[in-house]
Amino acid sequence: MARSIAISRSLSRVAILSFFIITLFLISVFFQDRRTQFGTRGRPESHTSLSFPSLKLKKPPAPTSRLDLSELECKAAFPGATQEIDEAVARGKFAFGRSDPEYKGLVQGRIMGGKLYILTTAPDRTPEILLQRLAILQQLHRAILTSPSPLPDTHFAFVINDAPKNNSWAFARPNKDSSANIWLMPHFGFWTWPPHLGPMDDVLARISAVEEQAGGLEERIDKAIWRGTPWFNPLGHPLLRQDLLRVSKNRPWADIQALNISSNGTKTNSLRIEEFCKYKYVVYTEGVTYSGRLPYHQACGSVLLMAPLTWLTTTARLMRPVDAEMLLKHRPESVSTVRPLLSTLPPSDWRHSNALYVYPNFSNLEQTILFLRKHPEIAKVIAKNQRDMVVGGGYLSGTAETCYWRALIHGWASVAVIVKREWGEEVGERFESWVLREIIERR
Repeated sequence: MARSIAISRSLSRVAILSFFIITLFLISVFFQDRRTQFGTRGRPESHTSLSFPSLKLKKPPAPTSRLDLSELECKAAFPGATQEIDEAVARGKFAFGRSDPEYKGLVQGRIMGGKLYILTTAPDRTPEILLQRLAILQQLHRAILTSPSPLPDTHFAFVINDAPKNNSWAFARPNKDSSANIWLMPHFGFWTWPPHLGPMDDVLARISAVEEQAGGLEERIDKAIWRGTPWFNPLGHPLLRQDLLRVSKNRPWADIQALNISSNGTKTNSLRIEEFCKYKYVVYTEGVTYSGRLPYHQACGSVLLMAPLTWLTTTARLMRPVDAEMLLKHRPESVSTVRPLLSTLPPSDWRHSNALYVYPNFSNLEQTILFLRKHPEIAKVIAKNQRDMVVGGGYLSGTAETCYWRALIHGWASVAVIVKREWGEEVGERFESWVLREIIERR
């Protein structure tokens, strides 16, 4: 009997000790998980402070797997990402009335009680416009659903076309001060861009695979790469793309070609978007206004070259360009009567730059590339800065996108004064119902 009691007591002590050890283990796991979710996140010291090869201490990357960051967490994770919104809010309050629902590419809606409602959609039939507006509404809906706190009620409008509309959200706006009240929204490609690109995170994964294979800048194809159609040019530079083709024709440093389209519509010399990252130098050109390729080129660890931007997008605001001509000749930046919103860095700050501006007619493109070949250390820093910021900093992630959308809603609602006599009491159609009806009616 005594032996049984002793054994029982021994087993009890073992059980208690085991329970204590298991409890400590679970507590450690729990707090490790809490640190992973809610720990202090690294951030760049400022919006213009970028990573350099010489830096030894690397800060933790921004969280890119969560869509429910709070407003404070968003600001900490992606400093400077809402500069465009802050500037729009600073313009002050404005009367927001109802617009003609027939306006090309226009969508009008409202956010009420944390739900998305559709009021009007333009009677567009172009498949590209229909896909783009649906992608934008899906982005907006996701940002609302994942918000960790209530979003303000408001009415809104956005347009799906190259020409932005006053008092609305748009993909791009002029790179200069303007009296127009245009608010930038994320590109539709952050949701998906069929048929060739797909969702942004898929494209970034393919680019990362190419980046890993391509290695450092010195191991990439030592040429400038560009593909495109020659006739899409901004109003300010009507020969932009033709000039690019002209100066690069038969040059040994260039793989720059107009797209060849066969009789059956196949583009015989096209490249997958990730293949541009195999080259040392990637040339970006605007279209009629902006070009949707920019964020994909920004994801490359290559040197990004372009004429000075005449249009801004949400990712263009992440650029810190330096004027190649000023860098080549070591002279101060020229004074212009037009002050762009996205200004260039002085030549002395090239270590902070992530892109190079060349002349709009590309007459100094060859000289710039030869200069970069002669000074590979400059090319490496500029290329690394670009990818480190937009990809390493998570600025192209779904997390950053949802953060931007919620900041846009907050900012817009704070200054948009709804003209109630124009909007009336119409609630609109819930997005969930609208999107199903849209799919059925388009079949």
